[in-house]
Amino acid sequence: MKNFTIATTLSGALALSACSSTPELIIAKPEAADLSLSKDSPVNQSAKLKLCDIATRVSSNNPQLRAARLRIQEAQGQVVQAGRLSNPELEFDLNKNVKTSEGGLEVTFAQRFPITNRLRLEKHISSQQLAIAKEEIKVAQRALITQAQILAVEIIHKRQSAAYLKQQSAILNQFAKHIEDSVQEGVLSSLDANQAKVEAVTLESQLDRVRTEEDILLNKLKAYIGVDPARPLQLTGSLPTLKMPSATLILGNRPEYRAKLIEINQSEQQIALAKANRYQDVEGRIFTSVDREEDAPEGLETEGSVGVGVSVPLNFYNKNEGNIQSARASATRIVKEKEALALVIRQEVATQHAEMQSWLNQTQKLNNRLLPLADDNAEQLEKAYSNGQAPFTSVLKARSQQLALQSQNLSNQQAFHTARVRYFAAIGLEKSSF
Repeated sequence: MKNFTIATTLSGALALSACSSTPELIIAKPEAADLSLSKDSPVNQSAKLKLCDIATRVSSNNPQLRAARLRIQEAQGQVVQAGRLSNPELEFDLNKNVKTSEGGLEVTFAQRFPITNRLRLEKHISSQQLAIAKEEIKVAQRALITQAQILAVEIIHKRQSAAYLKQQSAILNQFAKHIEDSVQEGVLSSLDANQAKVEAVTLESQLDRVRTEEDILLNKLKAYIGVDPARPLQLTGSLPTLKMPSATLILGNRPEYRAKLIEINQSEQQIALAKANRYQDVEGRIFTSVDREEDAPEGLETEGSVGVGVSVPLNFYNKNEGNIQSARASATRIVKEKEALALVIRQEVATQHAEMQSWLNQTQKLNNRLLPLADDNAEQLEKAYSNGQAPFTSVLKARSQQLALQSQNLSNQQAFHTARVRYFAAIGLEKSSF
């Protein structure tokens, strides 16, 4: 007796349609981005920004952070998807004798079940990945806040430089007027008055350049806090006094270190998952069949049957040894990376602490010794020049020294506050550095 059989499963039919030129059974359509998933509050476009509010504005308004936080929802979707049973299969088998009316139909329902804790491990690993994603967002947030605060330090430094240049320019203009008055009395030379005016104009030119640099830095700061470039921005507030901070390092305050600790636990779960994957899923089946067969001399008869079946994979050849070895090596690597990260963090904190101390010492030296000496020297030379006891070039040189020392002092203060911002970032400070 010659028979032919047609056996089809729903999953097999879908796979076949994907590889053939026949029309697909199910068509997945592209879908535009759902912007409603972003539940962020409206961007604060206020033109006034306090120094102590920079961290808050960056955290809530920075466009890069607002986009990156959607990765958390992506990870949450992976948590929902992880640890699920495979879909069951419904199978139809139809056979027909080509010469007689004999034939039959069999319907089978099959489901695969894991015999290990694989699904629970997959769910746990996915949840850990979500926790890591949250820590990574905090790392990015801390980096952006640090850069924005460093920009703010530069802006305030420019303002301090501008204020000092304006003050020195006014002093030189006043000194030039004093020389002109003395010229009328025939005491001093008009050339000295012109030279004083040139020096004052030079300082005014430097003042314009510093103010331009401040405007450029303000525009850069707008990008960090999500303010439109065309809108104005006014930064208010002053830098704290120069002193060494009392806050110290706690490794657990660094989000990247916390993420690495989660990775260590995750790597241990990965080893367990690799071991669980040594055993493939067991398949259980329930089937029923109806057959029409010829039974001489009665003729065709219809017979039915119901049964169950189990398919147990035998792990003779593939015991997942390679993946287990890889998972163990990965766990060891992550532990070493955690130790290396801890060392890098400690070195970073120590470096910024040493920088702060160095800049503080130099600033104190300037304020306590050099600047008072330069101020006194400039004042004495101006008096000596007015009495005809010193040349005008000595007065200009003293003013130049005074300006250079004050510029160095402001630069030292900027370097201290920049190191201070980086120090607080290094110890994992969650709030503003100011």
